[in-house]
Amino acid sequence: MDIEILQRSLAREKAQRNLAEQLLEDKSRELFQSYEKLRSSHDELEHAHAEVKEKQEQLVQSEKMASLGIMSAGVAHEINNPLAFVFSNVNSLSHAVDQFKIFHELIEKLLQSSQSTISDEERKKIDAFCKESDIEYLLEDCTELIQETVDGIQRVKGIVAGLKDFARADTAERESVDINLCIRNTLKIAIGQVKSNCKIEENLGDLPEISGFSGKIGQVILNLIVNASQAIDDNGVISIATTLDESDVIITVADTGCGMSKETIDDIFTPFFTTKPIGEGTGLGLSVSHGIVEEHGGKIRVDSEQGKGTCFTIRLPLQATERNLAA
Repeated sequence: MDIEILQRSLAREKAQRNLAEQLLEDKSRELFQSYEKLRSSHDELEHAHAEVKEKQEQLVQSEKMASLGIMSAGVAHEINNPLAFVFSNVNSLSHAVDQFKIFHELIEKLLQSSQSTISDEERKKIDAFCKESDIEYLLEDCTELIQETVDGIQRVKGIVAGLKDFARADTAERESVDINLCIRNTLKIAIGQVKSNCKIEENLGDLPEISGFSGKIGQVILNLIVNASQAIDDNGVISIATTLDESDVIITVADTGCGMSKETIDDIFTPFFTTKPIGEGTGLGLSVSHGIVEEHGGKIRVDSEQGKGTCFTIRLPLQATERNLAA
């Protein structure tokens, strides 16, 4: 009897063990299938993240090119101005060179004919030519013309360099960025877009270089300067300042323009939001700028009052965070 009870007990235990093993196998299979789904989802998410990041970079570059397109007329004007007086100066220098050649030939001829000394009659000829051609003025004027021409060429060179730096796509690697230099280079290409009734005031403090992307920071500054100019109807001032505290570089771009309502301020960084007429803005400038500042681990804030003006404040960290370095 005891043996039968033991056999039945062993049979029940074996059945229970088999059931437990089957359940364990089923659960293991389910867990493995869940793991495979999770891994597949993770791969898809990583691929999607890479695509989003690539699209963001393309959007930033597209907005940059759109800004260049809007500024093209102003930039052309800024380049044409120095080129016009460079061309005029070169013509004046060409005339002066011709006069100097004639003067030189006259002196050579008189010296050869006199052999040793110049007679009073010959001196009178030289004096007459000098007065008629205004040699003394030409000598002084040539120095000024050459300096003006060099300055004009430097202006064009600076504008072209600024355009090249602005238009290029930033590399994946961060670089040392001189914020003040970035602002000055941006002003060179933005000045043609700023209304003639706008006065620009600069108050740039001493700053260390920070880690970032100079082209993208320049794009943010450009957007703010152009927006500030467009907000000014009558004579106004655009003030650009940089300061430093313990942890951040601080950039402010303020204007004395029309200001914004609270409702506009709430939507100012929303993609495709714009208060400009159709065809005059993409509605992406400030949204892209907000993303660029965040990419640098910074913050951007706007303070505005209708009828009094607007001030954008950007804070960029002196030390890039690990999260932003990996971004």
